[in-house]
Amino acid sequence: MKRLWVVLCLVLVATLALPLSAAAAGSHDVLLDGRVVFGGSFTLAAGETLDGDLLVFGGNVTLEETSIVTGSVFLLGGNLNSAGTIFEDLALVGGNANLQAGAVVKGDVSAFGGNVNRDPGARIEGQVIRGGETIEIPGVPGVPQWQFPFVERTWPARPVIDINPSPLWDGGWLLLQSLILAALAVLVVMFGANGVGRVARAVTDAPAISGLVGLLGLLGIPALLIGLALTICLIPFMLVGVMVFVAAIVYGWMAIGLEVGERLTRAFKWHLDPAAAAGLGTFVVSLVANGVNFIPCIGWLAPTLVGALGLGAVLLTRFGRQAYPGRAAVVEVPPAA
Repeated sequence: MKRLWVVLCLVLVATLALPLSAAAAGSHDVLLDGRVVFGGSFTLAAGETLDGDLLVFGGNVTLEETSIVTGSVFLLGGNLNSAGTIFEDLALVGGNANLQAGAVVKGDVSAFGGNVNRDPGARIEGQVIRGGETIEIPGVPGVPQWQFPFVERTWPARPVIDINPSPLWDGGWLLLQSLILAALAVLVVMFGANGVGRVARAVTDAPAISGLVGLLGLLGIPALLIGLALTICLIPFMLVGVMVFVAAIVYGWMAIGLEVGERLTRAFKWHLDPAAAAGLGTFVVSLVANGVNFIPCIGWLAPTLVGALGLGAVLLTRFGRQAYPGRAAVVEVPPAA
């Protein structure tokens, strides 16, 4: 349990390195560069303007009447009480948003596992979306609009298909995905450090072979699984194969995270056990590789390369059961305090 708390604290510290301001609230009328709230309380007083986005992670935020947020508000497991104006979107995952009388949201309100309590005097100018995006069909006479369930309101039909989530939602999902992978890496290394260590050593000792085998696996294994599905009677084996394939990619990804985390601990002279190093490294790898994925055209190269390296090392070491190429790679885990 102590190891888990250590890595969670490290993950939160690493998150603070994002290009967002997380300073304490001041008394100025205009607050610049947005704000991040981690588990604390923040109040935007009446008449104050927050110039940028507001990200809330498990905290409590109050937007008083006549206060203004010029960007978007993203809520992850926190509470928002708003009587002010949000000029862009409001998105929440597992949190609670109370829109009081006089509150204005000029963009969309998206709730994924959270609750939105709206006073009749609150105004939402965009769409209210619960659990999905809206798909609009071209406005042809006699053809209705089609929507995912729980969409309360849509714009009039336009001759386009509009399924683009907001950039704030993309960033929040990237952060949440990185945190989940980091926590999973901690658990896996706590109970199987030696196997993950063998996979990590295969990546560093034979990166070219690991990458080549991984690329072949990314291309060949899905084709094999599709072939099994075409036989109908082998569909159950195909489903098991899909789960093993995904598990191999994730396992390899965490092994690379372990290697990155250990190198970070050596570089900064930290004293972390392998589980904490794996969590930190996996968070950094996931944040960087998947963050680069937002770059058009070439962004997919980074996560594909990391996935191929990890998958190749997993295949070469038979899921970490044997060392490759013939040298031991053992990570000793100290006993729990």
